[in-house]
Amino acid sequence: MTVTGWPARAPRAPDASPAPDPRPEIEWLIDNAQAYASLLDAIRVARRSVWIAQLALDADCVAHARDGGADENVLDALLVAASRLEVDVRVLLNATLLLDTARPLQRSLDARPSGDRIRVRGVRRFPQLLHAKIVIIDGSHAFLLGSPFANGYWDDSTHRPVDARRPVRELGGRPVHDVSVRVAGAAVRQLERVFRELWQSAAPEGATEIDHREHSPAHGAQGAPPRIVCTAPRGALRTRPEGSTEILDALLDGIGRARSLIYIEHQYLSARPVVAALADALRREPALELVMVLNQNPDVTAYRRWQNARLREHGLLEHPRAGVFGLWSAARSLERGGVTVVNQIFVHSKAVIIDDAWAMLGTANLDGVSLHSYGDDFAGPIMRRVFRDVRNFDVNVVSDSPRCTRSITDLRERLWGEHLGLSRARLAKRPREGWLATWRARARDFTSALNGGALPAKSGGLRAHVLPFSHQPTPRRQLAAAGVRLGAGLDIRFDPSWLEVHCSPGWVRNMFA
Repeated sequence: MTVTGWPARAPRAPDASPAPDPRPEIEWLIDNAQAYASLLDAIRVARRSVWIAQLALDADCVAHARDGGADENVLDALLVAASRLEVDVRVLLNATLLLDTARPLQRSLDARPSGDRIRVRGVRRFPQLLHAKIVIIDGSHAFLLGSPFANGYWDDSTHRPVDARRPVRELGGRPVHDVSVRVAGAAVRQLERVFRELWQSAAPEGATEIDHREHSPAHGAQGAPPRIVCTAPRGALRTRPEGSTEILDALLDGIGRARSLIYIEHQYLSARPVVAALADALRREPALELVMVLNQNPDVTAYRRWQNARLREHGLLEHPRAGVFGLWSAARSLERGGVTVVNQIFVHSKAVIIDDAWAMLGTANLDGVSLHSYGDDFAGPIMRRVFRDVRNFDVNVVSDSPRCTRSITDLRERLWGEHLGLSRARLAKRPREGWLATWRARARDFTSALNGGALPAKSGGLRAHVLPFSHQPTPRRQLAAAGVRLGAGLDIRFDPSWLEVHCSPGWVRNMFA
């Protein structure tokens, strides 16, 4: 018998309930080479289900192998999983006028012999988007991914300034830094509930669906697990008729607890309540340091203006206890002697760490549309009214249990080790002069290396990536503002024109990614 919306499948064996996962309840996955490898490993051994909610899943998306292994197409991996009849593979994507990624994927599946074993649904909530990036495996563990499944977002921790595996059409071919997370335990049950409701909300009109595949309680659900918090628009979910702003509420609560350190690395920082809370925290706590890693050239060009305006309004670019930085990659050219290749690293992560005791990570940017109201980002009254209360579907995880403290410290040390090129031992204990002194010193070191040509002759380049943030419009002028000497010996790979900086023609493809 086939119930509407459900293909007939072989009965599940009695012993197919998810086995205990020996890994920790929360695991940080830094950069997409690591995130994709961990995810594909999980898909390969899936026994019951692979449920995906994503902004986009391009049919040609490739997870490039590390250590000489074979590259793997993400969709091919899902088709192999779906070919095992007991594995229920569902993909939930956007199907809006602004961004329709469900239809291209369905066309690709229709052209494949086993494509009907993957079910695809589209969320139609114009102008709101499904921005959450969730993969749930067997109801036992789940991933919150930072990036969509699109080739331009793949990168590893070396962030080579030039890499043919990153197509120029996405983000200008820039290296990409991102962070994802794998969770187990009770957090998986929370994500399952979110996915089920989103899936049901996208059911074809008139369809009735009986879901008999209720999973067993996730193992490791005892105690105080990481919490799942959501943003949702009004009227989209049956159980949340007024929508949800849980992510903003949790973030403001976390900032309110800060005493010594707030660390932020984010794709965008334009949400007025968040920037105001950061400024208030600096006034309230005389020992508090604020370290931020942001994009100087976001993919959606309006965000550059909004972000710079917020930083200026609250004096965060000049505050003595606030440091704002951009990420860069540089290496000696292997083809042209005496030339240094430099590229701006695109920050796609959405991570906040407070006092090594509180962390939030997931899919929500620090902007109005991911937190509470897209209209709040605009300055003019007309646009503020038109987009009032418009917000996307987003999901974050909050880790604030005392038993997670070591894990949160580990995340900060790993991120800073990558950005600053310092050992974990150098980053374990706050120096007497404070953390900002370390960041500023490493930025000076990077500037000196660029000016002196002291770069290693290897593709990975210098093991430090930070320069001071600049409100200048182009990478060339940003480098100059940091004290880098421009000349024939510097090959700047991402160097957009005035039009691209202020009105990028490619903004629709990358919007809200």
